[in-house]
Amino acid sequence: MRYSGLAVLTALTLTGSSSKTSSIATWEENPTSLGSSIVMTPDTISGKPSIILGLHPCGGTGQMYRSMTSLPSYVDKLNLVLLFPTSKSQGGMNCWDAHSAKSLKHDGGGDSQSLAGLVKTALETYNGDPNKVFVVGGSSGAMEANVLAATYPDLFKGAASWSGVPAACWAGSPMSTPMSSDLSCPLGQKASTYTAQQWADLARSCDPGYNGTYPKMMVVHGTADTAVTVNNLGAQLAQWSKVMGLEFSRNVSNTPVAGWKRIEYGDGTLLRGYEVAGGGHIPAFQADELLKFWGL
Repeated sequence: MRYSGLAVLTALTLTGSSSKTSSIATWEENPTSLGSSIVMTPDTISGKPSIILGLHPCGGTGQMYRSMTSLPSYVDKLNLVLLFPTSKSQGGMNCWDAHSAKSLKHDGGGDSQSLAGLVKTALETYNGDPNKVFVVGGSSGAMEANVLAATYPDLFKGAASWSGVPAACWAGSPMSTPMSSDLSCPLGQKASTYTAQQWADLARSCDPGYNGTYPKMMVVHGTADTAVTVNNLGAQLAQWSKVMGLEFSRNVSNTPVAGWKRIEYGDGTLLRGYEVAGGGHIPAFQADELLKFWGL
């Protein structure tokens, strides 16, 4: 897999372990003009590293989301390249575009294309493994992770959503932020009325010419989330199970920790959800569970 993105990299600086932190300042395929992205790499990259894109919640930054996850501690151990970009502002708040027609279409000129361009540039720059490309996010970042799984299923092999909504759930809204005049997506009105077939059709409409496999999906949600209601957990699972042709198989209690219920589809290797009893917005990050699910 070959990409033509030209990256401008800043000087490297050492971080807490032997991993390095730098940034990708510019890249060619960036129609929404996202700013510089934090990049973390092993001190010495071995072979073809895995690429993980980490997306912050509304009001956040790449630096903030880096501190919200424990992924940096796995950089050297698992030979990872981590990307932590920062979104543009929507109505005075940094949130990813999960609503516009541009972002909800493959190569449509929205944030999804800019983020895909960043990942393609990282793959080329660091000689990454095209079969180990993943995205994870919290809240707005989780919503965008779903969007990327639908708009670029050929690029991403796995995605994870902490307190997110289905791909294209925000379609038709004026913006995808808590300040939007249309909150029927995050507050669950759409989740309570749309069928699995409707959700699947929305996902497929993001890249209508695509006929291949979709990224494996891990979806996490707290039952006490008032910002993004928990019925969006079921809506995401309904969307992706229909897209993938999978049926619910079983629940596993207290996995990976007490109070978490794992919801498996098929054999559990392609789609699973986690319902966090009493959990609020963006439950605790579970890196071991996520990385194992992704096969890393």
